[in-house]
Amino acid sequence: MSYTDLEYEIFARQFILKNFNEINIQKLSDAKIAIIGLGGIGCPLSQYLVSSGLKNITFFDGDRIEKTNLGRQILYSLDDIGEYKSINAKNRLLKTNPNCNITAYSENLTKKNINVLSDADIIIDTSDDWHLSKLINTFCVKNSLQYIFSSAINNNIQICLFKNQDNHTCLNCVFPNDEDVELARCDTVGISSICAGIAGLVTAQKTINTILKINDENNILSLINSENLSISNIKIKNNADCALNNG
Repeated sequence: MSYTDLEYEIFARQFILKNFNEINIQKLSDAKIAIIGLGGIGCPLSQYLVSSGLKNITFFDGDRIEKTNLGRQILYSLDDIGEYKSINAKNRLLKTNPNCNITAYSENLTKKNINVLSDADIIIDTSDDWHLSKLINTFCVKNSLQYIFSSAINNNIQICLFKNQDNHTCLNCVFPNDEDVELARCDTVGISSICAGIAGLVTAQKTINTILKINDENNILSLINSENLSISNIKIKNNADCALNNG
């Protein structure tokens, strides 16, 4: 899949950058991205991926838009209350680039339907659901798929890419707990709208870095505090006790 004259005009200011040579522009056009969750992180993430020239995107989100979403989920408005997030996001993003190939599932990702993601180049998890994150991680490990975990709560962000194509290191290596009962949630401890936005933007940049091989993001856990703007990048390693070590 290549770009039309309209698309070259839309992305003209970006495509003159040195990293966007003909080969890399084609990589952007061909890349297949799946985004799980279209909330506070998924909205800016998807918007900036489309605005950066990504064309083949799959959405999974079974939620409908609520008033409490509007403070940080920037694709939606009061007029959209009650609509499915995935469908609304697709329609909104097609107004930026009508030639995008966006598949929107207005249902939650489960064991029964996760196989539709088998041909994705990168699966990005912004679900804010620990059990779902573990399901996605296991699926990516078993199928050697690149997986980006992106999470934000309060003023704190955690983002990490797991390539799953060389030595085993996965989300379960870093966070082996299976239960989320004691984990803080956005609806209980809150989240800064700016924090969610920064998480989406950094995740978008890591995605583009990975597609174009601009920077090696593999197994780098980025910890960001959106309030004091501190960033720590920690290299993570395989956990010998990880339950997924042997597949």
